[in-house]
Amino acid sequence: MKKIALLVTLIGLLTVVQAQEEVQRAQLSARIGLSGTTMLIPNSTITSLTSFGYYSTQKLKLGVTGGLIVDIHLKNKWFLQSGVMYGWQRLHQVQNSVFTDAENYHFSIASENLYKMHRLKIPVMIYYHTSLSDNHFLVGAGLFADVALGGKIVYDASAVVQDPDNNTTNYVASGQFDPFLKDTKYLYYSIAGDNYTDKYRLYRGNILQRFNFGIAAEAGYQVSKFYVGVHADFGLLNMMNKEYGGDNYKERLFSFQVMLGYKIN
Repeated sequence: MKKIALLVTLIGLLTVVQAQEEVQRAQLSARIGLSGTTMLIPNSTITSLTSFGYYSTQKLKLGVTGGLIVDIHLKNKWFLQSGVMYGWQRLHQVQNSVFTDAENYHFSIASENLYKMHRLKIPVMIYYHTSLSDNHFLVGAGLFADVALGGKIVYDASAVVQDPDNNTTNYVASGQFDPFLKDTKYLYYSIAGDNYTDKYRLYRGNILQRFNFGIAAEAGYQVSKFYVGVHADFGLLNMMNKEYGGDNYKERLFSFQVMLGYKIN
């Protein structure tokens, strides 16, 4: 009887050891998916000048994301995750503004800005797995930092300018430039119904900040070596360059990704 009890105990211990060995200390995975990005602009950032009216709306544009991540087993069902992710992000911003300047010229401007950004992100997150088996749910939260490798703004605008004598002129403007470079940004504008065309220096310097930092959350499901999940990044830093937008104007990036993954080891 004692031998049978000892045999059962040994089998139990071997089973526990085998289960622990099945959970690798570090697991490398590849991820790829679609992403959506938008700018969050709080109402409190709009200038307080009574002669100025402004509003902005966003139109979602899909991008792509992908990279490599490492899950490090901490204890029980808890994991630490980090890695390197590349994202090609796009967003479409529509802006409208109405204001009167010091010389009593009245401006009504409508513009469309298409942003295209190449960003490199490093996440640091804690995950809880509902099970250590092949098929299970998981949730995670943490921080991320990313940097823009480059980008482009495609700018198209129209403006109606009314002088103090109530004469109006219609302008059309367009331009393309990298918002992260500290170079000169130009727009090319013309007068509607006229042959007049000119070059206007919009700004000297970068419009958007290159670096971002924020909080992240994710939920997904693991099926053997395959994974499907939804991830969200909420930027905490103001992406607008203070010298360009002023002290009161703030834009924060929000993005989400729907990803597929494959466990390499």
